[in-house]
Amino acid sequence: MKMFTDEGVAAVITPSRDAGGGGGTGVIFDDNGANLGRNAQVAASKVTIPNAVMMIEHYNRLARMVTAHVPVTVEVNIETKFTGDHEHGFDTVAEIPGTDPKLKDEVVMVGGHLDSWISGTGATDNGAGSVMAMEAVRILKALGVQPRRTIRIALWSGEEEGLFGSLGYVKQHFGQFAPAPNADPNIPAFMARSRGPLSTTKEWEKLDAYYNLDNGTGKVRGVYTQQNWAVGPIFKQWIAPLNDLGVSTISYRDTGGTDHLAFDAVGLPGFQFIQDPMDYETRTHHSDMDTVDRLHQFDLEQGAIVEAIFLWNTSQRDEMMPRKPFPHPEDEQKLSAPVPNIYPNAVPAN
Repeated sequence: MKMFTDEGVAAVITPSRDAGGGGGTGVIFDDNGANLGRNAQVAASKVTIPNAVMMIEHYNRLARMVTAHVPVTVEVNIETKFTGDHEHGFDTVAEIPGTDPKLKDEVVMVGGHLDSWISGTGATDNGAGSVMAMEAVRILKALGVQPRRTIRIALWSGEEEGLFGSLGYVKQHFGQFAPAPNADPNIPAFMARSRGPLSTTKEWEKLDAYYNLDNGTGKVRGVYTQQNWAVGPIFKQWIAPLNDLGVSTISYRDTGGTDHLAFDAVGLPGFQFIQDPMDYETRTHHSDMDTVDRLHQFDLEQGAIVEAIFLWNTSQRDEMMPRKPFPHPEDEQKLSAPVPNIYPNAVPAN
């Protein structure tokens, strides 16, 4: 940005491409100027040069004309403004109270995020995950069941800017890492390579699990365990009756990019479901095609049923879900430090 400013750049035209290299066929993938700087939504980091995203077909035409030394004139009309320096995001939270005297203070959570990029309406990212979470809770409420643990739904804001809604909630209710002395203030603590110790709250001890859907409209096929090896056999038992719904896969891998990471980072069980990709990465993710026409009703219904079953099963277990080892990033820094030379007078080998 400094170089652009020094060179007197009037505007930036970005070709429409998503992180996976998709684009073309009239699709505009728009990450809202984030390609020109981190935290562009903050006034101190604002992008001061107008930036527009153009369809690849139109962009390539301009490129061919410039390459052929044909004069090109582009007119750009962009009107933007900052509405304030202290804007707040708001999470929407509701719950079904637990009924077991010994377990009702423990909480099982489900969620999705409400915010989206501006080029579409956010139907697959993440209207789909939000409505499935709401429907899962509605199913349990309509059935009149009495969960032993409290079941809580949270619809996050600020996911697209960096998981702000879920990170803020986790920080307020469950715990946070102390910043390292040389920490970059622009990088969230859970993403930083250098972090101080984790401090937790009393609520941290009571959060049983968090479940998330944020990969579009596709049918649920299984769940990622986030390398929580002990939870795999439990999930396998739960999905055994769901084969007729197409749910059959347990992956021990990590998956990222959405709100379960805020929970997983502080040592809480946070899980994301595996979904059919559909046209999420190739057509709708952060694009002008992310509209309600891309949603598949029966897939959404199936996903809501799966989430409701996971919520119910978690709420009814005698024991809380197993957790991964408590995170100690301060010890990891010690392990990555240079190995001291314990033989300073040794003669090096030829």
